Amino acid sequence: MTELQLLPGRAPDVRVAISAAFRLPGKVTLPNGRPKFIVFRRDAAANVIARIAREFSAESAGKRLDDREAWVIRNVSYPYRASPLPDNPEMYKLHNEDPALHLPPDHYALILKNQSYYFSRRGDIVVPRQCIERVVTTNGTFYSACKKP
Repeated sequence: MTELQLLPGRAPDVRVAISAAFRLPGKVTLPNGRPKFIVFRRDAAANVIARIAREFSAESAGKRLDDREAWVIRNVSYPYRASPLPDNPEMYKLHNEDPALHLPPDHYALILKNQSYYFSRRGDIVVPRQCIERVVTTNGTFYSACKKP
């Protein structure tokens, strides 16, 4: 068993495409793509966390962010089901709704109500949804998918 690190701030509402930017806590890496969780709460989903690879604004002039980078939670998720543990009714085991699904190597946030817990899956990240670009203008902040992950 591995304890997950709590991410700063509140988890975004499911209708929000991109959360506020934050820095990752200490890394928690899981060895395979079939994680199971034991929690005291019922509502859960594993959301994808994306690294902000490039930012353009009048102040930063398109420079790449440093390697301590900013990350955001995306509204891409893998729903999990909750099953009560037989010996302890206030505890639940969470498992993916699709038993054949393996989480690809990536960074994730386990969302429980308003709290997010960070974990990652080992392997080379090649999925584009893990990388986004940010443009800061006087009209607001806009995000788009990276050309290459």
